[in-house]
Amino acid sequence: MKQLRFLFAPAFMAVLFIVLAVAMAAATFIENDFGAAAARAAVYNTIWFELLFLLLVINLAGQVVIFRLWRREKLTVMLFHTAFIIMVAGAAITRYTGYDGMMHIREGEASSHTFSSGNTLAFELTAAKGVALAGHEAPLSVAGGRHGKYRKSLVGSGEKVTLTFDRYLAGAEQKVEESPGGVPMVSFIATPDMVSSETIVLAEGETAMIGEMTTGFGTEGDIIITTDGISFFIRSVRGLRSTVMQEMRSEEFPADTLVPLIKGTVYTVGSYRLMPQVMTMSGVVVPAEAAAGSGESSALELTLSGEGFQKKIYLWEGNGEERSSWQGEAGNVTARVSYGAAGRELPFNLKLNDFIVERYPGSNSPAGFKSRVTLSDQLNGREFDYDIYMNHILKYHGYRFYQSSYDNDEMGTVLSVNHDPAGMYTTYAGYGLLFLFIILSLLNRKSFFRTVVPGHWSSNYRKAAAAVTFILFASLAPAQGQQQLIIEKTAADSFGSVLAQDQKGRTKPLYTVSSDILRKVAKENSLGVLSPMQVFLGCSFDFYHWQNVPMIKVSNGELRERLGLKGELAAFSEIVTFGEAGGYRLASLVDEAYAKPDGQRSKFDKEVIKVDERVNIYYMMSRGDFLRIFPLRDGTDHWGNAEEAVKHGISSEDSLFVMSVVPLWAQAVTSVTRPAAAPEEFVAALRNYQRQHAGYELPSENKVSAELFYYKAKIFERLFPWYATVGLVMIIMIIAFIISGRPLSGLLLKILAGLITTGFLLHTLGLGIRWYISGHSPMSNGYESMLFISWVTLLAGLIFSRKSLLTLAATSVLGGLTLMVAHLSFMDPEITNLVPVLRSYWLTLHVSVITGSYGFLGLGAILGLVVLVMMLFVKPVNRERISAVIGELTVINYRTLTLGLYFLTIGTFLGAVWANESWGRYWGWDPKETWSLVTIIVYTLVTHSRMIPGMKDTYTFNLLSLFAFSSVLMTYFGVNYYLSGLHSYAGGDPVPVPAFVYVSVVVLAGLAVAAGIKYRRAG
Repeated sequence: MKQLRFLFAPAFMAVLFIVLAVAMAAATFIENDFGAAAARAAVYNTIWFELLFLLLVINLAGQVVIFRLWRREKLTVMLFHTAFIIMVAGAAITRYTGYDGMMHIREGEASSHTFSSGNTLAFELTAAKGVALAGHEAPLSVAGGRHGKYRKSLVGSGEKVTLTFDRYLAGAEQKVEESPGGVPMVSFIATPDMVSSETIVLAEGETAMIGEMTTGFGTEGDIIITTDGISFFIRSVRGLRSTVMQEMRSEEFPADTLVPLIKGTVYTVGSYRLMPQVMTMSGVVVPAEAAAGSGESSALELTLSGEGFQKKIYLWEGNGEERSSWQGEAGNVTARVSYGAAGRELPFNLKLNDFIVERYPGSNSPAGFKSRVTLSDQLNGREFDYDIYMNHILKYHGYRFYQSSYDNDEMGTVLSVNHDPAGMYTTYAGYGLLFLFIILSLLNRKSFFRTVVPGHWSSNYRKAAAAVTFILFASLAPAQGQQQLIIEKTAADSFGSVLAQDQKGRTKPLYTVSSDILRKVAKENSLGVLSPMQVFLGCSFDFYHWQNVPMIKVSNGELRERLGLKGELAAFSEIVTFGEAGGYRLASLVDEAYAKPDGQRSKFDKEVIKVDERVNIYYMMSRGDFLRIFPLRDGTDHWGNAEEAVKHGISSEDSLFVMSVVPLWAQAVTSVTRPAAAPEEFVAALRNYQRQHAGYELPSENKVSAELFYYKAKIFERLFPWYATVGLVMIIMIIAFIISGRPLSGLLLKILAGLITTGFLLHTLGLGIRWYISGHSPMSNGYESMLFISWVTLLAGLIFSRKSLLTLAATSVLGGLTLMVAHLSFMDPEITNLVPVLRSYWLTLHVSVITGSYGFLGLGAILGLVVLVMMLFVKPVNRERISAVIGELTVINYRTLTLGLYFLTIGTFLGAVWANESWGRYWGWDPKETWSLVTIIVYTLVTHSRMIPGMKDTYTFNLLSLFAFSSVLMTYFGVNYYLSGLHSYAGGDPVPVPAFVYVSVVVLAGLAVAAGIKYRRAG
């Protein structure tokens, strides 16, 4: 028994944590390179990965006995151990007994058939007349080039037949070869649009779509191929032209004329061209390696062998319900092999009565979609109607149906189906116990969280050392603009209260539109002293002069050099010259950039594409394309500009108003004489017209006013230098006081703390206004979550400010830097509509808690950094004083990290519940949730490091608290911007790693080494 005691040791727990974290992190990179199936095959679905969790369960269960956690003062800890064991048990039940699949139903049809989300390989032997002899079916993952993992032998009628999986051919092309026992088959190159081409393979009886035309082999279609057993023929219901390529001789044939199908001849039907490649009476399809990126199919290569025979089999990977199969002789029996999704029949059926897609006004973006179904259960005599939509699931007899997707023609629905009552309730019980543990550990006065003191960590400074300072800070400066025809700011901003409809279907003030456009074109929120509305109206009313104003951002130095630009802002006229050949100077560069695959585009190519987009946005602004301020009144909820609005049968009086109101307003604000009416009257009339004819509910006047205030106040842009400056000054003062031995009190420190508190209140106000404007919690994208993380960081500092003003100062700097990151170029602050899956109260619960945890964990990193810096400046004269400060900061750091870990854990598992309520699975191993779990493991290791030999000292704890934050950065930035596998509703292109990241890593590593050397010497 003593030999096995290591299984229950905290050190072994740490080893398991590290191995688990590394394995899961590696799996996310495997998924990025080879796909989700490869990650599951390599890590998540392996026996060794399950064994790691089993060993962790054994370790935690053993610790309950060894440390007698059933004692009253340790009950909360035992609760955590029990919760984890129950969660792992629930996951095991789900893994081995749960069912996860899909159901596809067309409108007006009923179905009880589902197909699994994973693929299986089926192998069976039959005798004469189809009598089954033996069979085997098992899940098989073939992604990522993994092969040689399947070998199965079956015996039937005395014949032993072995099936071996050899390899997976990803991105292969279909090739027809002659083979005994084959079927009549043709392959040809089809060009549906005179530009693109594809290879089509048809066996007799099959059809294929080429563009909008149906081509059939022995079946009806627009183009029909037939055979008489010797030769092949083609005919068309539209007539066709044949061209012999070597002779360039063409011949026209009327509709339904049977024409010989000959190699080397091109057959043209309208704009569609067909060139036959292979025509055989006994053909089979085999895979062939395709040019990089051109193959659209994938295949499995298998070997079927037995006594006296061996043959290759190829199965093509299908999509969804499709299963690829092969059947043939294997000795004196018949073998059948198939691969694809496994089917399952339910004891009831669903009929799709109607499928509805709801869209945002004036947009094709879906706001939501629902399936109106009727469930019929003849066995139990039940039938009822139900609407299934996102976050509104159908539950029946342990089955749960979720709205997943729909057909392109919007006449069919795809539902995800889940059946896992035992696993789900067991897992939920584990979540409940975990949440109870967290609450009790915070309330329990005897818990380590409440009783922790500096003495719980060993410290060389209580024997011999300690002391002071370090911080970096950056500032930004706005660009300057150039004045041409400029409408007075008050008048321009007043016109900004007019509502406009953007391309995504959101109705918002024109000021917001102008701000979004200027930020996209110039990467600035103003052009010198000019407001966004002044720039927007200037370009709209006086393009002739404004085209010479530099305002198009060009970041790449090479591109600026090619264009002959002096600064980072280019004028439209420097890039586009109307009326001249080659007037668009970027044309050839844009063509070259778009001609390259995404993965082969250089930084220069990407900048060309971005500048091209900015030029087009600028030109659209000058043409008035963004002045979508008039309801079209055409029976839809779309808005347009004046020219579009008068096309739709409105009265002559309204037409006159629509065409003249904007020019009259412009004349009123620019006229040197007294105008016919005040500019405000035209604005009021236009806003009244919008509310009368909108066709849907517009934002209230209060909401419009709030949005205008939000964009003009620029609360968050002004807060990040405020936080950083005040926090930096406060840190310098506190460190100076510690070194000199002065007490940390006084009017100046109180004033600085008050300034930080004022900033926090303004921060809270800004978040509240953004919430009110958008109609949803401000946590739906990267920019908003950064605002919230900064807010929680300041909240954490205020919570601990009574015990340490240094903590408040550090959080102020961190909060400021977080806001600065939020305003970097790759963050988009635009307020947008939510995608359907985010239209849920779970958004607020999950995202607020999990992003809030980042604030506490970030504070822990800053406190760890401050402690390491102070260790560098320890001297005998200040050792006792600074040792006390380090001990105090370490205790605060522990409590901060513990709170952060609790919030992160709650947020992650709330996300699991949300996923189960929305998609039917509470854990899917997508990179975002995987890295959240990695971060939980990392911080669990940090907070338990005091129990592990060799990691019990102050230096190690603070060092770990600093570098553990890298897992948070990977979870937030790495997954979002550098891994392709995001949450299923997210997306984005990778952004380059800023140079300061590499510099920061080197500096922090140097600091850690220097502090470690100083600390060891102190011992």
